[in-house]
Amino acid sequence: MFMSGNVTKKEILKWSEVIYDPEHEFIQDISLNWIMYKKIFIDKIARNLYEDMRRARMLITIPFTFNKDFGKLTKDEKIVWYDYASEIPKKLKLLNIFIRPYKDFCGTCIITDSEIEELASLDHVNYTKEPSSGGLKNNKTTNIKRKTDPVPVSFQKIPGARKWFFKELNYLIPPQLKKIGYEIIRPDEASEIDMVMIKKLARAIHSRYLQKMRKSDTSSENKMNIPMFYYPGDHENQYLTDFENLPDEIKYSNIDNAYHIPTKLLSVGYKIRHVQKGFKSITLHLNEEEIETMAMVEHIRWSWDKRLSGWIYGNVKDSSNKIHPGLIPYEELDESEKEKDRELVRLIPALLQDIDFEAYPVNPNRIKKLSYAIKPQSSIHKILDETRELNDQIRSLVMLTPEVEEMVGIRNRKIEEAIIEVEDSYKYAQHIQDTFLPDGLYVRECFPDSFILFEPKDIVSGDFYFFSKQDDLIIFAAADCTGHGIPGALLSTLGYGILDQAVNEIKLTDPSEILHHLYSKIHRFLRRDTESAGMSDDLDIILCILDIKTNILAFSGVKNPLYHITKDKLVEYRAKNLPENCNEDSECQFSSEKIQLDTGDTIYLCSDGYADQFGGKHHKKYQTATFKDFLQSIQKFSMPEQSDMLYEEIEQWREENNEDQTDDILVIGIRI
Repeated sequence: MFMSGNVTKKEILKWSEVIYDPEHEFIQDISLNWIMYKKIFIDKIARNLYEDMRRARMLITIPFTFNKDFGKLTKDEKIVWYDYASEIPKKLKLLNIFIRPYKDFCGTCIITDSEIEELASLDHVNYTKEPSSGGLKNNKTTNIKRKTDPVPVSFQKIPGARKWFFKELNYLIPPQLKKIGYEIIRPDEASEIDMVMIKKLARAIHSRYLQKMRKSDTSSENKMNIPMFYYPGDHENQYLTDFENLPDEIKYSNIDNAYHIPTKLLSVGYKIRHVQKGFKSITLHLNEEEIETMAMVEHIRWSWDKRLSGWIYGNVKDSSNKIHPGLIPYEELDESEKEKDRELVRLIPALLQDIDFEAYPVNPNRIKKLSYAIKPQSSIHKILDETRELNDQIRSLVMLTPEVEEMVGIRNRKIEEAIIEVEDSYKYAQHIQDTFLPDGLYVRECFPDSFILFEPKDIVSGDFYFFSKQDDLIIFAAADCTGHGIPGALLSTLGYGILDQAVNEIKLTDPSEILHHLYSKIHRFLRRDTESAGMSDDLDIILCILDIKTNILAFSGVKNPLYHITKDKLVEYRAKNLPENCNEDSECQFSSEKIQLDTGDTIYLCSDGYADQFGGKHHKKYQTATFKDFLQSIQKFSMPEQSDMLYEEIEQWREENNEDQTDDILVIGIRI
């Protein structure tokens, strides 16, 4: 329409340079079909940008008029807007920003207010200060600078309305790109994105929102305390549903929030990775400066999420016309609004732990603060390491003939192959056990302030944990089956399956009835042939049901106790049931109890594995009394921090006398 053939090649090059496509297939398509892409990149953006500025002009008095629809502008007036659209790649390149097509989800761009002001300042230099019916006049194409022309006024000194106009033009660029199907990215940020991780984080964020909404009263005053960063627009009852049932706008808002958690961490020098096998992540501790920096990035993300959804700035919020007063720089926010952004930032370490990811510093000197190798290895790993070490020692002491060396080598390879084969079987068994045990994110959805310390002795565990939601009831349990390793894991699989049947199929909601069903089925399957087998296969358990509306906890147990800490006092509820009295045909003889929990109370469920670990200077068990004292001593810390402290405590205890782990460890902590 307004470009010659030579200019067309120049335009193709400009847009190709900002397309994020490592294989360049898309760039080649642009070159071959530029007429089509020109209508998309330039014609559509020019029209949409002009029309959006017409809408925005109603909110502030500006020194330009937009009285006509775009279609009624003169050719010269349109060319100014076409020129403006064609310069967008130059602006993106200046900020080292790229674009790429998107399908369902458009990621929010992170462009700072200072960067927008930089682009607006360039526009101020390039475009006339005189009013125009088309809104803009290009100095470069309409006038030749003369010696008598006045020196341009700096951007900082121009009137506020004019300054707002040029800034708003640049704020509208990413939404125009979204309208034509493109999202803005920075390569350093894009390289950190794992969509599997992002979707898990999005679920976790929605779970936190649900928890806060359930806690809030029906009064509008308390509703106002729900942070604004959860969803765009107003809070409605339609959001009180599972993540998959959310409206697309809300679901994508959560995904976008999660999508930029890596970006927020990158802003303070951290990256994200999956916790490796054989490693344990510890809670990431953010200082106030880091929280403030990340909160600022979160506000920028929230603001762009709004803008990409069609919202613009205005002094008074108007949801119907998508006007919001919060679309201002972070520094200009009220302290209460800043605190909402900080609140989300403070949640990030716990959210990462829930989905088995960890933050690690880009600076290697800080790596010790984040994760460390788990010192206890399974007996299989130890046998393999000891075999290799023994072979090295033999070679250092004895000179073997080539024939004997070859024979020893063959035997060693067979031993290693056999051990590795057994190890592979254990690992597959671990995969099966991981499949049916509730993942950290589901546990967080049940209890946002909680932890599970789960450390099998030999890769797979005879201990297992159970969580299920039934309307306003949350059923959860900690169980310890006879043995550990493969035998214990077989029993745990059987026990978990029966427990799941009782809760999720039969829909039992009384702890004593659930335990009666569990033990009667276990005993029927195992036949409890103690005389011929010389041992009794069974399980110990503490099972609880919490009514989240009343905070009344009903519980029943066999051998495993329940610990309840309230007002700095620990109360132990010992199990009162005996499994021997249960069979499938008899009446339920299990008893249960109820206690009223208060906000801030903590409860702990565990197997005997933690207290039974040997260690210390005198090779003794850690003991239950010591365990209870330690629980009381860490009450001021968050639940994820308590998990780390419990792990470190038992490791130090075992290391003192270089003890092996003697049993599976399971501790569940929940703060009400």
